[in-house]
Amino acid sequence: MSAALKGSIAAGQRGRFHGSPVLGRKAFNGHAITMALPRKQLRRGGALTVRAFEDEQEEPREWPYPKFVQEVKEAFPEKAVATVEEARVLFSSDGYTYLDVRPRLEYEEAGRVKGSVNIPIMNARRVWDPEQKKKVIEREPNENFSEQVKKRFPDTETRLLIGCSDGKKYSIDALQALDEEGYTNMVGLRGGYYAWFKVFDNKLGRRMTGEYAESFGHGADSCGIHASGAGFDRVDKIESWAPPEFE
Repeated sequence: MSAALKGSIAAGQRGRFHGSPVLGRKAFNGHAITMALPRKQLRRGGALTVRAFEDEQEEPREWPYPKFVQEVKEAFPEKAVATVEEARVLFSSDGYTYLDVRPRLEYEEAGRVKGSVNIPIMNARRVWDPEQKKKVIEREPNENFSEQVKKRFPDTETRLLIGCSDGKKYSIDALQALDEEGYTNMVGLRGGYYAWFKVFDNKLGRRMTGEYAESFGHGADSCGIHASGAGFDRVDKIESWAPPEFE
């Protein structure tokens, strides 16, 4: 068992793969991401503002700030499970390949991280169910998963960031399988692609969500109830986005 997969992963959560304490499924659960944006204000007409930092010298703990980037590089792969911000550091600043292990169907229909590699640990397809009178998704294990990964990444020291839909549906099985093949530099993405997509768009840009403070005064250039409505172009639709279902 590699060092990256040993020990406690998050807040005392532990799991077991074939009797060894490794990645607990709760360690992969996604949580709300709080973003500290690097600018004091983003305004059009003075109505839309961003939370100011209490300390002028405070550096946000997010990619691509140098101090945070360095801390993340030093912590992985031993830390084993990365938040979205940590995963972005590994992916964009530390040579990790984002290996998406979702079925191809989900990878193509739900979206993907730009530059990621898809090798599904589970195959899926839509088939007609005469009883339900509709198409349903039929899944079966990809028996060639490990061989396909080894063919694409023959060096077992390749840095791999493993992600699925929610960080637990497929990722844990993939981490186990690749650990058994001798891969030593693997990191799981907590919350999976759905957590990533709430923070970064498909062009890898950071979404502008959660940190805006609206001005609801009369004449305000915002989308408040007393506003002109001009601020609607600042509202990211991700706020109302829900992950697709593949059942």
